[in-house]
Amino acid sequence: MLKKLLAWMKKLKPEQRAIGVAVAIALMVVLFIIINNTPERSVAAYCKAYSQQKTRLAQLPGSTYSSAVFNEDLSDAGEFATAFGRLEKVAPTDISPDVASLGAIYQTMHDNPAQAIVASLSGVSAENSVTQWTQAHCAH
Repeated sequence: MLKKLLAWMKKLKPEQRAIGVAVAIALMVVLFIIINNTPERSVAAYCKAYSQQKTRLAQLPGSTYSSAVFNEDLSDAGEFATAFGRLEKVAPTDISPDVASLGAIYQTMHDNPAQAIVASLSGVSAENSVTQWTQAHCAH
């Protein structure tokens, strides 16, 4: 296969070969960037993201929606959805489904406030799980 590729490349004009090499290098650079920017799922990454989100949320106003995970009250449930979305990207696999569930629940509350009570009740188990896991693994 390599011999066929090399034979094909020899048939190309030098300008075409140069363009091919440039495209190949550009693709490798893009793949390198994508691979290195993929969030790592780890306790350390989760705790770092948790700390960042807790700090961000503490600066926002409100008292309509609450989260035991962050121990905060906010006027915009969408801010909690955003925070849980950021946490889910780095959450270890054992806690990731519960974090994703909380993000979806807060997004539902944001999108349809009339469903807030039903949505919040459906998230009690996930909230307890994430709260306990976070307290056990992240120093506050």
